[in-house]
Amino acid sequence: MIQFSRRSAAAVLALGLALTTSLATPALAQLAGPRTANAANGLAVGPRVSATQGQQEERIVAVVNDEAISQTDLAGRMRLAIVNTGLPDTPDVEQKLKPQVLRLLIDEKLELQEAKKQNLVVTDEEVDREFARLAKQNKAASPEEFAATLERSGVPVNALKDQMRANIAWNKVVQRRIRPTIQVSDEEIDTRTQRIIANAGKPEYLLTEIFISVDNPKLDQDAHQLADKLVGEITHGANFAAVAQQFSQSATAAAGGDMGWVQQGQLEPALDRALQRLPTGQVSVPLRGAGGYYIFLVRDERTVTGGDPADIQVSVGQVVVPVPPGADIQALGQTVKKIGDTSHSCEALAAAAKANLPGSTTRAQPMTRLGDIPGELAKLIGRLGVGQATDPLETQAGLMLLMVCDRKVPEGSAPPRDQVANMIGGERMDMLQRRNLRDLRRAATIDIRS
Repeated sequence: MIQFSRRSAAAVLALGLALTTSLATPALAQLAGPRTANAANGLAVGPRVSATQGQQEERIVAVVNDEAISQTDLAGRMRLAIVNTGLPDTPDVEQKLKPQVLRLLIDEKLELQEAKKQNLVVTDEEVDREFARLAKQNKAASPEEFAATLERSGVPVNALKDQMRANIAWNKVVQRRIRPTIQVSDEEIDTRTQRIIANAGKPEYLLTEIFISVDNPKLDQDAHQLADKLVGEITHGANFAAVAQQFSQSATAAAGGDMGWVQQGQLEPALDRALQRLPTGQVSVPLRGAGGYYIFLVRDERTVTGGDPADIQVSVGQVVVPVPPGADIQALGQTVKKIGDTSHSCEALAAAAKANLPGSTTRAQPMTRLGDIPGELAKLIGRLGVGQATDPLETQAGLMLLMVCDRKVPEGSAPPRDQVANMIGGERMDMLQRRNLRDLRRAATIDIRS
């Protein structure tokens, strides 16, 4: 497996090309493995092809604003993705991944075309410098040795260099068109800082992501199937960071999907709730969020600093729902869970329970130190933000929901303002560059023939 990246690190304010990641350090010896050809798809993934295969490779598979993508381009990029990610080199995997690889090639055409419109030029020298840097990252003695290793693995050197050229071009577009528009106000910094302080005692996650965008609702099922396939392959040993580099459509793809430390409440609510239930080291199922599907890997978890977490005070609301004899506890549990997920205050939770859960009882505990609450219960409550409920808990009295009604935290040191500004700016940069590329797709004339 080789270490290389698909997209520029547009989400980082201190921009610079980040075409590799330290999340995986594959050995060059892995590149010399056997190669096969997928005749069914016309994908030649070895270094030698027959005359018939060569004719197939020259077939045009897509046209992007009058610029063609050939079968040769697609086959080379497929091989690049297979070698880099460690995905199985099988016809089934190639067939499943082929549409996404073609989409990435289309995106790169659009990126290069946009750079050309902006009179931004990527020189051969820039590409060669990145290639040399990547060779060094992979511990090759020279760029020439690295190129030879690629060829032995069936990866055309031009496939990687074309990817690099598009990365550099898009990075230049982002720097010229998007970065100057990013402004973070003092008010935004103050608001985020207060939120960080208020999250003292709650967990934050060292998170890695893969994002598969859905620009057209008609393609939702295809995106979901691709995400399912990637989760399956990662579960069976494919490298998460390498898969993110090749297939994720977030700016974090350049860093192997690395999002850094993410606080509880930083993501949109549905994703945040799923993240709270994801154990460290486990890969999530595909999660539908705004704009597409997310796959998360929690690499580590820690408690947000800011005073002693045991001194945090919480007021907790409680709903207990009796389980009648012979009742379907699973169905009842789903109803209780839905009420907990859709209620965002203790008052709303009590009202929803009264209206929808016959026989339920509610009560509110006064402000109490987390350190004075029994260990497992304190840990469970400590993970919740104000207005967040637990999943239903089975007790002798029935199914129970707990929700944090209010929370008071001890005084703690605030993070540096420039760090907070970079956090906000990076999130905005990622959102804007994705929106910009989406708009380019919608405005383009794209003829897919494969």
